[in-house]
Amino acid sequence: MAREEEQTYPTITVKLFASSREIIGKDKITLKLSEKMTALDLRRMILEQFPKVARKIQFVIAINRKIADDATTLDQMDEVAILPPVSGG
Repeated sequence: MAREEEQTYPTITVKLFASSREIIGKDKITLKLSEKMTALDLRRMILEQFPKVARKIQFVIAINRKIADDATTLDQMDEVAILPPVSGG
């Protein structure tokens, strides 16, 4: 019987700051990147894999040092970070 080839998926590294880092216990996580993945897809993936985050904090996603809206698509080379909500004054 022929062995099935394992399909490798691209990954994306997500940097964690403030309370998200404290809750998850790491300063970064690596997640599987699907084709045409959006910031909203990433948010859902994080909340699914780390449910404590959903119960304890709200967060924004920054892509390449800019706050991303839900429709922003991700690329494997993007710099992605989870940040606490930002407020101005």
